[in-house]
Amino acid sequence: MNPEVAAIADEVSYALANEEEDEKAYEATILRIAAVLGAQGRVFIYRDSQGDIRALTPGQPNDILLTDDQASPLSRGDEAPVFLATLGFAFAYALVIPVARNAMDACFMAFGRNDRPFDEDNAAAVAGLIPRLSPLISARYRLARSERARREAERALKRNEERLERLFEESHDMIYSVDNDDTIISINSAGLALLGLRENSKAIGKEFSSFVYTGTDRAGLLKKVASQGYVDNFEIILKKASGEPVFCIESAYCFRDASGKTSEILGFIKDISERIMQERELWKTNMELAATNSKLKEAEVLMVQHEKLASIGQLAAGVAHEINNPLSFLMSNHTVFAQFAKTIRSAWEAILASSPGAVEGIKDRFDIAYVLSEMDTMLAETNDGLTRIMAIVRNLKSFAREEMQTTIVSYDINKGIENTLIVARNEIKYVADVELRLGELPEIEASAGEINQVLLNLLVNSAQAIEGQKRKDRGHIVIATKGVGDRAVCEISDDGPGVPDELRHRIFDPFFTTKGPGKGTGLGLSISYDLIVKKHMGALSVERSSLGGALFRIELPFLHPAVGIEDGQDNVKGALQEYSA
Repeated sequence: MNPEVAAIADEVSYALANEEEDEKAYEATILRIAAVLGAQGRVFIYRDSQGDIRALTPGQPNDILLTDDQASPLSRGDEAPVFLATLGFAFAYALVIPVARNAMDACFMAFGRNDRPFDEDNAAAVAGLIPRLSPLISARYRLARSERARREAERALKRNEERLERLFEESHDMIYSVDNDDTIISINSAGLALLGLRENSKAIGKEFSSFVYTGTDRAGLLKKVASQGYVDNFEIILKKASGEPVFCIESAYCFRDASGKTSEILGFIKDISERIMQERELWKTNMELAATNSKLKEAEVLMVQHEKLASIGQLAAGVAHEINNPLSFLMSNHTVFAQFAKTIRSAWEAILASSPGAVEGIKDRFDIAYVLSEMDTMLAETNDGLTRIMAIVRNLKSFAREEMQTTIVSYDINKGIENTLIVARNEIKYVADVELRLGELPEIEASAGEINQVLLNLLVNSAQAIEGQKRKDRGHIVIATKGVGDRAVCEISDDGPGVPDELRHRIFDPFFTTKGPGKGTGLGLSISYDLIVKKHMGALSVERSSLGGALFRIELPFLHPAVGIEDGQDNVKGALQEYSA
């Protein structure tokens, strides 16, 4: 063995025995071998952990990737210089030594020079060193692989950092981070824009809570993050530099140190102000639609009511007309018959006076005295009946005229009660007695037909409630009127079952009824409430009466608040002044 080569072998053994650093020992040894050989360059070729063949030359920062076909010329000495030249190893002569087999298969050391070819002694000298160089070459092999893995990891890390930085800066949503004191340590451009800021310095180092509209919202978020490590879609209102609120949802995540204490919170905030505005507009539209629908329903109820009033008025007028025609000639005939009866009585009395004996037998035979007495009684009863029928017709006509009248006019509520009782008599007379306690009241300003309709609804309700008890005795209905302040008050009370306390707040709702199927529509009291409260600016209430049943109280202003009373305004005002005096 060449003395210099032997000296190198001894130095390698010494370095290994003294556990010198593998990389330094390898570099020093390779340099010494290259010097002995007079080599002007060297290259290390190896197979990495993925099975790829790579070449590493001094001064090159990165490995060169080779295919198996590209590396095959290394086993043929005459082709090696040409192949190595493609790697930047351009020398006239090359010496390629296989370093190891098996696990280190395809691992070579190559030396190059230009002045003369390598001889067999050179090859034998280097080959003799291979057994002692193997530990150093293995270390270099491992180092090359680890260096490459490190570089790849650094490149991957750099790519990830670039992607994260791009995501951070180009995101349309706010991305920020705070320390354990909730102090902002980073914020992206979208976050600055969301807060109405232009510079990082206006946000970095500030407490995040200073940009939150309500401090309790931020405290709630931090509490959740601290307890469960994250929070998703937390609704929060931020505050711009101008003070303008911004509606947002936030997701935040907690990072903890080794002791488990929060070290940093990363948050993502999305502006949902536009969605909130749209939801508000939608809610407003829905409310307007609901209000419009309610008004349409009220209008529909009123239209039904007006049609009902008109129908009742027309029906009452027709009935009164039909009754009045035969009643006229009945009354006329009755008057003539009464006169004829008077004449007959006078004649009979004259006959008795002129010849009492001659007619005594006739008087006794035909019981003339009894006939004349009964005829007087029947004429009196007939006259009373016809008078009552005429009164009913007059009241029915008056009720019909008032029912068809929906404008505000001068109205006598006591007279309206009397007229309404005529119409409701058939509903009441079989179940209850009516007691009137009507006080002296001036005329008021009201729609006569509508007030009469309310009175009729309440009276019929009282009668039906009493009838529904299936009682043996007759019921009792009391109608009272009086003046209280600037209002006329009418109270209709009965001794029926009354209205349960839990239902009183619903008694005036549309379509609500306590009657059985087919007994009511649930509109009567609702319509009555609408007419009294909304149209006449009065009040309609229900409570328990002293009789044990229900008491409905109607309150109507003497002077209607509407501008421009159509009829009798001056008369009403004058009567009211006289009443007040």
